[in-house]
Amino acid sequence: MKFSILAVTLSLTACVVASPVPHVVHERRSIGIKTWTRSDTKLNRATKVPVSIGLSQRNLENGHDFLMNVSHPGSKNYGKHWTADRVTEAFAPSEETRNAVKAWLVESGIAEPRIKLSKGLNWFRFDATIEEVETLLHTEYGIYEHAQTGDKHLACDSYSVPATIREHIDMITPTVHFDAKLSRKEKREELTKRALNPGDAGNAWRPKQGKVISTTPSNGELSTNVVPQPAVIFNLANCNTYITPDCLRALYNFTNGTLSGSSYGIVEYTPQAYLQGDLNTFYTNLAGQIPSGTAPNSIDLIDGAIVQTTSQSFDDNGESDLDLQYAISLVYPQEVTLYQVGDTVEGASFDNFLDAVDASYCTYDGGDDPTQDGIYPDTASGGYKGAADCGTFAATSVISTSYGYNEADLTAAYEQRQCYEYMKLGLQGVSVLYSSGDYGVAGNGGECCTKAKCAGGTYNFGSSGTFNPSFPGTCPYVTSVGATQIVPGATVTTPEEACETVIYSGGGFSNVFPIPSYQSSAVATYFANHKPTYTAT
Repeated sequence: MKFSILAVTLSLTACVVASPVPHVVHERRSIGIKTWTRSDTKLNRATKVPVSIGLSQRNLENGHDFLMNVSHPGSKNYGKHWTADRVTEAFAPSEETRNAVKAWLVESGIAEPRIKLSKGLNWFRFDATIEEVETLLHTEYGIYEHAQTGDKHLACDSYSVPATIREHIDMITPTVHFDAKLSRKEKREELTKRALNPGDAGNAWRPKQGKVISTTPSNGELSTNVVPQPAVIFNLANCNTYITPDCLRALYNFTNGTLSGSSYGIVEYTPQAYLQGDLNTFYTNLAGQIPSGTAPNSIDLIDGAIVQTTSQSFDDNGESDLDLQYAISLVYPQEVTLYQVGDTVEGASFDNFLDAVDASYCTYDGGDDPTQDGIYPDTASGGYKGAADCGTFAATSVISTSYGYNEADLTAAYEQRQCYEYMKLGLQGVSVLYSSGDYGVAGNGGECCTKAKCAGGTYNFGSSGTFNPSFPGTCPYVTSVGATQIVPGATVTTPEEACETVIYSGGGFSNVFPIPSYQSSAVATYFANHKPTYTAT
């Protein structure tokens, strides 16, 4: 009898003892071994690292409908854009989410005073030792080295969180994310295959340098890279050879700019920088209505950025010159703002720019991913020592960026989080434009993926494999702008075609984002009437 009572007591005790909540993998690194390899460097696990936890936000499933309500011309609320405060309130994580994640952290040994909540209420941030983070996330960190550049990152192959917590978390950094921001230590020849930092020389999404036109050599002799040309007369008759602002006006039937309430922003990443002399030459030859010396009306220097003029070359100035020459010429006298992002040492990413124009995106002190984004203050010699810009600058009505990544370079969680930020900017009346790329359905440098849907993030040289879409161009809340050309031998009044001479206009279907509803009809028509003879694999 005593034995039976004891057995029942033990049984009841076992019932009230809580079983440990199992951990489940939240994200797994997919970047291929050819890109990053784990080094034998021994980590000091007492080293502290900044940890950021992106909390799951409310109402994201309604974001598309919210956006259509204010942006579709047929809506009664068309043009009634939201304020930044309303956006923050609508998408802020629930109290349940904040409490659940904080309770997990505290129970795991991260004292509550160490945990800070971002201004947008959607990030938790704390400093922890590598050993603490490894225990918290059931993972093991190592130093990974980039095969092409030698750049090193602290990362892990995967990380796990309690099953009951997973729904409350979008992503945690630093963990599996890297390969977006590369330092500028590399020589150009080392980056010819695939460069990822937007401002680095050699980035594959740059204007391609064609023949240099010269009729008056300064020293009486032609340089070896100069092709002798007769005097060029820029007019609408030769738009199939030389595209000018007037050609674009005629092709797309738009007028000169006005001093309207709209505003236009161009984003550049240091060390890319424009040269005023190049702008002046362009005005003289192709935009005579613009006075010499005209520059961007406002230059917003983000995270210690400078408009550097020390290093002058096609690689350092080509992109920024081109962007501003055409932007200013096409909308003049409307104002153009230059957003110059990142210092000359650390560099920057798209997240750094988003932080600067939207305080709800960054944490209280920046909160970016040190393996992907520029982290400020920059501890490196010569780096920017100030705090990261967070909501410091106003967003213009239209923001244009001519850079991009391979979609497979980044994790889906990272891309989805950033994509939703573009949706929020749209709610506030901001249109965001990104380049679609220069290599058709291939990615940076003309590379294709080795596996279906770019699984594993490994690439080849483009002779085989699967389509390699770009990001942020695949985000449904940005406008992905491709390249067009006048049909060779045709006039400017003839319908244009996708560019397929110097570059190939980018495209392809996302492996992360589904086809948005506003594209479904066009895509269905495309497959019904122009079905390709090949598949994406």
